Amino acid sequence: MKKVGIIGCGNMGMVLVDAICGLVGNDNVYCYDIEKKKLNIVKEKYKVNISNSNKDVVSTSEVILVAVKPQQIAEVLKEIKDYLKNHLLISIAAGVKISTIEKIVKKEIAIVRVMPNLPLRVSCGVSAICKNKFCSMEDYNFAKEIFRKKGVVLEVKEKFMDLITAISGSGPAYIFYISEIIQNIAKKLKLPNKIIEELVNYTVLGAAKMLTEEKISASELKNKVASKGGTTERALEVFYSYKLEKIFYKAIHNAYKRAKELSDLVDKVGV
Repeated sequence: MKKVGIIGCGNMGMVLVDAICGLVGNDNVYCYDIEKKKLNIVKEKYKVNISNSNKDVVSTSEVILVAVKPQQIAEVLKEIKDYLKNHLLISIAAGVKISTIEKIVKKEIAIVRVMPNLPLRVSCGVSAICKNKFCSMEDYNFAKEIFRKKGVVLEVKEKFMDLITAISGSGPAYIFYISEIIQNIAKKLKLPNKIIEELVNYTVLGAAKMLTEEKISASELKNKVASKGGTTERALEVFYSYKLEKIFYKAIHNAYKRAKELSDLVDKVGV
């Protein structure tokens, strides 16, 4: 059974601790975070091994999952690089290229880059994944299994990662915002407050389940709801007249540009 070390036990790190414990058992998991409060929570909840430093995590593990913020990853990698040998290194830091990691560690080790999103917390996430040339299929498959514990995994070319960050990484916030808007409108139109949240959120959930389970395109499903001369058609006409698709395009494109900017920034800082 592989021994897995996790550096960073924030929101996403905590979710992945749960996934990894389910894969290798809590006795084979080693965690470290600079915030002792987070470590205490992890230890209490998952009964994993708590390390004294990032270096200790690497020394006791074969697989290292780095779950720190992009601004912190260069410092962490510089701290552990001398202790990396035949490890598999998995990074979930948004915007941090594999080539940047390779430049910092200066070693030919297996590296997997993953872009997960927040719904991993409810085992309904999507994680885009890619690897470097030093990563064996055995290591790659192991990395994929971690994230499959919490949702679906999509293999992609690294050049698409910044765009995926804008669409999938940020995507849940777009849906949350839509839910927020509809709930606010329902309140203004005097729908009873006690039913609004459940009514709207289960509508979103039901629509998502139809998209994933019925294997019908979003366009076709939209047309099934929007009968000729009905209420839905009247609402959609407003969206079309205000060119809602162009607004979404501009928003997502801005997120994409920012992802590329952050990627370039981290690349410069890391070298």
